[in-house]
Amino acid sequence: MKIPQRTNRRSFLSGMAAISTAVLVSMLTWMQPSVTGPVKGLTQAQLDYLFDANANSIGALLLHLAATERFYQLHTFDGMKWGEFPKAEQERWGAAMDLGDAGRKTIKGHDLKFYIDAMTEVRERSLAEFKKRDDAWLMTVDKDWGWGPTNNYCKWFHVCEHESHHAGQIDMLLKRVPGAK
Repeated sequence: MKIPQRTNRRSFLSGMAAISTAVLVSMLTWMQPSVTGPVKGLTQAQLDYLFDANANSIGALLLHLAATERFYQLHTFDGMKWGEFPKAEQERWGAAMDLGDAGRKTIKGHDLKFYIDAMTEVRERSLAEFKKRDDAWLMTVDKDWGWGPTNNYCKWFHVCEHESHHAGQIDMLLKRVPGAK
């Protein structure tokens, strides 16, 4: 298992045809190690730890980030309407996307490699897809988006800021997980 580290982002940006797309990829590439770095070395028990009856585990949050990115891929890259994803995708990612009781019941018993591999698999597809996109695609407005007209840049910025939000949540949980440093 390779924990993503901050690297020279130029390697990720080579072949990018558009400035805004490259900036977005740079942000996504910068953010992921903020999530994966602090969890390095956690045990299965620590990844499964629930702070209270309503909490999400660190493992569930990691898988939630992969699920969120996967659903945004299906929506923006594959043109699927939000929420109308194939059954196989819903089965694989649904509990992780929704978290709550379903996540607490089903997302447990995995080692860190499982979560890192899921995040890596999804991110590699995102990076490959972004290399095929230009700024015109990024700025394409979806007039039917749930919170109003929204372009692909905003949707993918949301994926990035979502990762940042949960990085903070994971940091808070790490301070409460028995045996974590």
